Amino acid sequence: MTLLLSLQDLTKSYGHRPLFAGLSLDLRAGERVGLVGPNGAGKSTLLRLMAGREGPDAGTRSVRRGARVGYVAQDDGFAPTETVRTVLLSALTEEPLEEHERETRAATTLTQMGFTDADQPAAMLSGGWRKRLALARELVRKPLL
Repeated sequence: MTLLLSLQDLTKSYGHRPLFAGLSLDLRAGERVGLVGPNGAGKSTLLRLMAGREGPDAGTRSVRRGARVGYVAQDDGFAPTETVRTVLLSALTEEPLEEHERETRAATTLTQMGFTDADQPAAMLSGGWRKRLALARELVRKPLL
């Protein structure tokens, strides 16, 4: 199986509190992985490290060329003026797509995720639908991991 993401000898601490040291992990195409641990064990930090949203104190992170890692945070905030459509369109602003392609990809993703009203204010969604929108925001970018 193709290696998609590799973490080698990672160390991460907050202040004097080490979360982990010497952590190594490889993720390959087709694998499914679960991450379980008590509050404060460093699960979210590890996921941010894997996504490249945060850097380790030591160690290396390697991602297969062309792979894109998506990340959905625990807490999602949406601006009061954003609609579910504009959230996805904003996620695509740096993609080399024509405007109609952005609109089509956003509309398709929203439909696949069960949204029926693309003009609904994102901030008015329930917690479950906000999480679904945050997931759609990452999926519209077509992560390979």
